[in-house]
Amino acid sequence: MTRYLSVLVLALLAATAMAVPAQAHAELKSSNPASGAALAAPPEQIELVFSEAVQLPDGDAVTVTGADGTTLPVTQVHAVDRTITAKIDTAAAKSGAHTIAWSARSDDGDTVNGTFSFTMTVVAQSTSASAPPSAVTPSAPVSNAPPSTTSSDSGGVPVWVWILVGLAVVVGAILLVRRKPESP
Repeated sequence: MTRYLSVLVLALLAATAMAVPAQAHAELKSSNPASGAALAAPPEQIELVFSEAVQLPDGDAVTVTGADGTTLPVTQVHAVDRTITAKIDTAAAKSGAHTIAWSARSDDGDTVNGTFSFTMTVVAQSTSASAPPSAVTPSAPVSNAPPSTTSSDSGGVPVWVWILVGLAVVVGAILLVRRKPESP
């Protein structure tokens, strides 16, 4: 009986050592605009690059909220491999701090999400007829900020935790069974 239980424990340990799946979720690695960026003009497109392939979640994948609480219209949201892109209606953009809230579905089915902020200064259009039109060269976003941080919301206890708890219970039960009663 003891030999049978020992073999059973070893078989369970071997099976769980091979069966534990990777519990990594997609993480936001970079974005354009970057977290903390100071832009001279509104971005026409948002680009979010993740650590692994992602899919669009149920609901909004990208929302952009201005300092005054208004939400900018976001269209043409696509997920291709590790990148989510979305177009922004720049006509509605105003100067100030903006927050991008994003959400993506990892390959394992869990949804990860996060937020980051950037600021932009929108130059008011001049209606003066005396000022000649000037050529404006678009500039790339200037930022020394690190990539945005993410928060993931997996919605439960990882499978590997339950496997370890189960193994601890089995080993504890085996040790109790193997204990020899003390002789009087």
